Amino acid sequence: MSIHKSTFISSLIAAVALPALATSGTTVVNNDAGFKTHPMPSTVTRAQVQKELAEWRKNPVAGDGYREVGGDRGWEAPQHAYVFRNGTLVHADSIDHSAPKASIAMTRAERDRFDAANRGSSQ
Repeated sequence: MSIHKSTFISSLIAAVALPALATSGTTVVNNDAGFKTHPMPSTVTRAQVQKELAEWRKNPVAGDGYREVGGDRGWEAPQHAYVFRNGTLVHADSIDHSAPKASIAMTRAERDRFDAANRGSSQ
């Protein structure tokens, strides 16, 4: 690679990396800490943040279904709840139950790979 290409690539990488580091929320310092964090500029207004917080407080459930309960417990996983209605056991929770059931049946190719991976040393 020529010196011109090397210089050009190095300057291009520096030109791209410096703005990326400037907006990373951290600043490198030469002490034991190594870096310090600083607040980042935002386009979200205070009113929007307060609205999102109010919505969260109405229903404090994360994207994975865990619910914030606070205190020492912190978060709890959603649990299935069942009740008897008219002599039948039915779901009484709000968890989605439409997911397909897992199948343990293997295709021929999967069975061959399984057998090859788990073959004993005597064969």
